[in-house]
Amino acid sequence: MTRKLYYEDLYARDFDATITDIQENSEGKFEIILDQTLFFPSGGGQPCDLGFINDAQVLDVFERGENIIHVLAQKPASDSAQKIHGTLDWNRRFEFMQQHLGEHIFAGCLYNLHKLHTARMRIEGENVSLDLDIHADWDIMKESETLANEVIWKNIPVEILYPSMDEIKQFARKLPPEKSTQPIRIVKIPDVDYVPCCGVHVKSTGEVGVIKVTSIENHKGGTRVYLKCGVAAYKWLSEIHDEIRKIESELVCGDFNMLEKIQILKSQIRDAKSERENLLEHFLEPVAENLLKNSQTHHDIKIISHVMQNSSQDEIKHLFRLLTEDPSHVALLAGENSDGVFLTFGCNRENKRVDVRAAFKDAISKLNGKGGGSGFCAQGWGKAANISELEKVLDEAKTILENALQ
Repeated sequence: MTRKLYYEDLYARDFDATITDIQENSEGKFEIILDQTLFFPSGGGQPCDLGFINDAQVLDVFERGENIIHVLAQKPASDSAQKIHGTLDWNRRFEFMQQHLGEHIFAGCLYNLHKLHTARMRIEGENVSLDLDIHADWDIMKESETLANEVIWKNIPVEILYPSMDEIKQFARKLPPEKSTQPIRIVKIPDVDYVPCCGVHVKSTGEVGVIKVTSIENHKGGTRVYLKCGVAAYKWLSEIHDEIRKIESELVCGDFNMLEKIQILKSQIRDAKSERENLLEHFLEPVAENLLKNSQTHHDIKIISHVMQNSSQDEIKHLFRLLTEDPSHVALLAGENSDGVFLTFGCNRENKRVDVRAAFKDAISKLNGKGGGSGFCAQGWGKAANISELEKVLDEAKTILENALQ
């Protein structure tokens, strides 16, 4: 049975131990068992510690029965076959201790304020996620976050207890499995949280530093909450602050009037879009009139085929709308620019008199493109070597459509 030094001294960074077993696994890595260790194994939603055993990098740590397995990239070099010196990646360990206690604080506040139960917790890199059993909104998150940070500022000492099951049932926010036979380890933050936990944590709430809810989302009928705590929260807030400064510089505004500046810009963008629509209408109306005048009618259906060079997707869509306002019109349009060729085939969407799928499928395949849509409006992108090739593809698509109308 491996002695768990990480429970005895949370802040120790290195240790000496004796190898009791070493095996090479199927992946060519070495699994080592020590008589004692500071390396915390994965468990309770907290990732394992990493670091070195002598000169060998520790890749993973996990429990197998009563032993803790250290997975190494290579056999540790040593003057003795049995003795080793282990060194933790302390920054990783400390950040995980901050995040884990931060989760306890926040989950305790959620429960104390709103009786919300945390069904699952996970630490992944610099993020902590909690799954709640019911839906919770941002107002609840904000209130709980405020209380959680007040708990941090009080710098409450954390207590580790091994109480009776009766006491656990009376006070615990979350109960352990009923079949538990080992003494139950309780992490207690007085007046905040009392919960079974196998993880490692900083010794007081003040060491968490800060807790920030970054996002929430619906998840399996409940809510998934994302937090950042301690060093991870500070890094995230610093990055946001740097980004805000850049935005302020671009907007030429101060700390608290960015929203006002953005709303002004959005209004200006809406006005510009409206003006652009009017200009497109003015420019494309005579183009549409000329195309209609020079297009032939087949069985009461007028087919308009046209290639517009150096055009945008918006221009093609706008021209398509003008040409298909009449239910008896079908438009086979291609826009060409440096990005490639954009096809729009179809008719009036309300009347749906002509199915263009066969013509579109033929054209898009010849252009080595991709696209889709309904039988009455199909769109896609492709490539053409030159305008002559594109015009030929449209002519062939037009022929397919004419034959289908006979």
